[in-house]
Amino acid sequence: MSEIVLKQNQAALILDVSPEGEVSVNAAFPKENDEAGNLAADICTVIGKMLSEEEEFQAQVMAALEG
Repeated sequence: MSEIVLKQNQAALILDVSPEGEVSVNAAFPKENDEAGNLAADICTVIGKMLSEEEEFQAQVMAALEG
């Protein structure tokens, strides 16, 4: 796996899918963020929580994949 280096204004949502199809969600961001980086990290965190906890959002994502 290649290493991804994030800039201060970036964040990343990391999805890990098991062989059984279970998805785990993590957010990654640099230790020192600027204001835009904080916003990016917050957005990734919110989306990650929605993917993990909100069944309606999960259903919308799966429907979009099928459509």
